[in-house]
Amino acid sequence: MPAAAVVVAALGLIVGRAKQGVGAEQGVGQGVLIDAIHANDFSTVGLKPGVYEYPKIIGHRIAMEYLRSRGIRCDRATEGPLDAKRLAPYRMVFVPLVSAERPPWLVSEIAAVKSFVASGGSLFVVTEHTNVYFHAHVLRPLLAELEMASFTDAACDDGPHKLGQGVGWIRITRFSPHPVTSGLKSVAFQTGGCVDPRFAVAWTSEHSWADAWRAGIFGEENAPGFCGNFVRDPGERAGPLGVVLAKTFGSGRIVVVGDQNMLGDAFINYADNYRLWLNAAAWLLGRDDLREPAPYEHWRRPRILVYEPNERAAVGVSEPPGCYHVWALVCRGHWTFANERPAEPADLIVFPYNDIPLPAEHAAAVASHLRSGKSVLILNAEAATLLDEPSVIAQLLAAAGAREPVRRHRPGKILFEVPGGGAIHVLGPDRVLDNGTVAEPTRPPTAAEEERNQILLEAVREALGIAPAVPAPKVAPGTSG
Repeated sequence: MPAAAVVVAALGLIVGRAKQGVGAEQGVGQGVLIDAIHANDFSTVGLKPGVYEYPKIIGHRIAMEYLRSRGIRCDRATEGPLDAKRLAPYRMVFVPLVSAERPPWLVSEIAAVKSFVASGGSLFVVTEHTNVYFHAHVLRPLLAELEMASFTDAACDDGPHKLGQGVGWIRITRFSPHPVTSGLKSVAFQTGGCVDPRFAVAWTSEHSWADAWRAGIFGEENAPGFCGNFVRDPGERAGPLGVVLAKTFGSGRIVVVGDQNMLGDAFINYADNYRLWLNAAAWLLGRDDLREPAPYEHWRRPRILVYEPNERAAVGVSEPPGCYHVWALVCRGHWTFANERPAEPADLIVFPYNDIPLPAEHAAAVASHLRSGKSVLILNAEAATLLDEPSVIAQLLAAAGAREPVRRHRPGKILFEVPGGGAIHVLGPDRVLDNGTVAEPTRPPTAAEEERNQILLEAVREALGIAPAVPAPKVAPGTSG
């Protein structure tokens, strides 16, 4: 072969490998294989309209669809066994939460995964609290071969790290320096478990403890959740507790997270959960370009931001005073985030309550949002305190310099228009939209709840400048439409 042809062929090979993805390595496959053999995988379902089954709404659909949008192959293995040939085309194996009713891990499969990782592949494993669905026992042989310990506790926390009244839904703010935790300030669990502390990169607070599981003989007590009593008992391990780990094994990399909900559709965009996923995917796939959050944040439009300060959660609270049900409802149909970063571009900013104190820089950021012609939506405002000094409305109008805003009344709503800008939409006031009035996302709403849902969703659409939804025409009995 002439020398020029050799050069051209070599360049073609290099370009071909580059197209497989940044960080492609010789001898290592590309893309993700989702284990739907040993685990219940709902990455094809997720939090879609009309889907109410709990396991489905927390499926990892968004996480996988985003990787596909970035040119990463994501396939599902639905029948076993896993072996070297099956794993070879992939860079990462993603194992959702395993369960005892699924086929068990064969010795040969564990050996194949161990060899895959040791040779440069990556593994992402989802675990949970206690030994729910017996997942900890199912995973123990695999984790042991990969030199990791497994646990049957729930990671409970108290004090300011509780999202609501319970000790299972928690905020995690302590991180060890690592590519998987780069740039994270806060992630959240909906009752999760513990990981091997030797390799932990995310930790609960010093107020936390490992709540022991309860099963009874033959697992007949407290099944299938096997929760503990959510009370600190003598002998239970004290925190800080590792809840996310990252480690190398041979030439490969492993990440384990202690909660399936945190990266499921219903919670991935809460706090920095999605950033944890991006960091982990970037590290495991050798794709540093995935780490950048902006492409993910603006992957879909319009983009809604729910203002959720660390010290006062609302949409991350599952008890009646909170607004988690509202969050899930909006997330079903809109690209929605919850954090305290109002300076990041959004098409609509939502405040779950009207009495949230705003730092000056946050009020200024929202005021800039309003002056750009975009809107704000306020929920759960009370007429008697609508414009009181500490109200969000008063803070925003002051920050925007709108001393005399135009006030317009519409059915079920008040608008405060900022001169030359957008408007503050106040739903109600005196209309309560919280976990006590909005149906939980795991059951279909009643007729009254659905009417309330549509009032909220219509307010969101109007604040976004989207045309009102047109009801489907009713078809008379005995006719075809």
